Amino acid sequence: MRRVLILGGGPAGYVAALRASQLGASVALVESREIGGTCLNRGCVPTKAIVAGAERLRAVREAAQFGVRAGEPRLDFPALMSRKEHVTDRLREGVEHLLRGRKVEVVRARGRLAGPGALKLDDGRVLEGDRVILAPGSEPMWLPLLPRTDPRVVSSDGLLRLSALPPRLLVVGGGVIGCEFAAAFAELGSRVTVVEILDQLLAGEDKRPARALQQAFRKRGIDVHLKTSVSAVDTSSPATVGVSLSSGERVEAEVVLASVGRRAATEDLDLDAVGVERDERGFIVTDETQRTSVDGVFAAGDAAAGPLLAHWAYRQGAAAAENAVTDSRLVADRHVVPSCVFTHPEVASCGVTEDRAAAAGLSVQIAHIRLNGNSRAVIEGEEEGFVRIVCDASDGVVIGGSIVGPRATELIHEIAVAAQNRLPLEGLVRTIHAHPTLAEAIGEAALAAAGKGMHSL
Repeated sequence: MRRVLILGGGPAGYVAALRASQLGASVALVESREIGGTCLNRGCVPTKAIVAGAERLRAVREAAQFGVRAGEPRLDFPALMSRKEHVTDRLREGVEHLLRGRKVEVVRARGRLAGPGALKLDDGRVLEGDRVILAPGSEPMWLPLLPRTDPRVVSSDGLLRLSALPPRLLVVGGGVIGCEFAAAFAELGSRVTVVEILDQLLAGEDKRPARALQQAFRKRGIDVHLKTSVSAVDTSSPATVGVSLSSGERVEAEVVLASVGRRAATEDLDLDAVGVERDERGFIVTDETQRTSVDGVFAAGDAAAGPLLAHWAYRQGAAAAENAVTDSRLVADRHVVPSCVFTHPEVASCGVTEDRAAAAGLSVQIAHIRLNGNSRAVIEGEEEGFVRIVCDASDGVVIGGSIVGPRATELIHEIAVAAQNRLPLEGLVRTIHAHPTLAEAIGEAALAAAGKGMHSL
């Protein structure tokens, strides 16, 4: 029986452990913190639990528009955060149950690579196996100007531990994490300011969805400063942190969120000593089968670069496990990895979007429709946004797309299925979409592009 050692219990690591066990391997999973990694404990899950609370608060505030008189709602922030912890605990226990059910040995310790088939633990023990899968994950980056010792200046980890809603929140960094927190905390009642050094929010998304989110933010009272950086930080006041911007403005806030990206957690793992190659940013270099520069050592998840997304880590982890156990060359296909931003409105994309196609010099056809003509969107009072499906102009095959609007993070998967399987736009045209649904917008966009649209001009 082949023995597989896995370093890291996040999405890539625990999925690798489960898949390796399914394939008949003996598996040891080394994790010093909580099973589930950043995603389950300090990222995707707790963040979306806060977003869910913000959505409920917004629904009550807007209930009168639907003829429901509920009065002015009052936020119980400690209860919101308590529910966040309950959700996180429940899902983490579910993953732990799966690992026990698959008879994965979970070793609670810090580990480092000791060779092609060995991990050295912080208590001096050495685990030996036939293959090693590295999945140490990532950690928040920090700006040198922001003090690390002031409790009012926090990373995303610290923001998730707040005991009270800050009257004012300054978000430094307008990427996915920063925008999600900005949207949620603004809905909860904080006065939010976002500072982004680039010329748009959501740097990885197309400019059109980014502009739509920026407009939505400003409509909701969120101050957005683009092409702006932090020039100085003043922590002398006991009540607020004063942040001077490159524009000459000064922003006061009770809490400052440093949200300037994440980096691979690959330091102090002895990777260089064993010969595992890392790039200039510290990410582990792998081939398309998740193999590293050292035979028998694989890597997956955030530390192996690519989009830092849990669902991509799942796919990498499963591929790494199969290749480690069976010596196969399964490839984790990264061409259509959905990107989902849980703001209000939501933003989602996949595959080759419009801007990516332009950058690559591809000739494309765009199927477009605005949501203000979609019956379900109007019924729900959520008609802000659009659907844009990108097709190869030479054959009409769907290659990607972007959605802004209600439940965009769910709807994007119809485009992802089409792009992953190289379906022609005509396939969406022929597909009957139920009425009234948000998904109708995808069908109507396809119909409009084919000159058959009935509910759009």
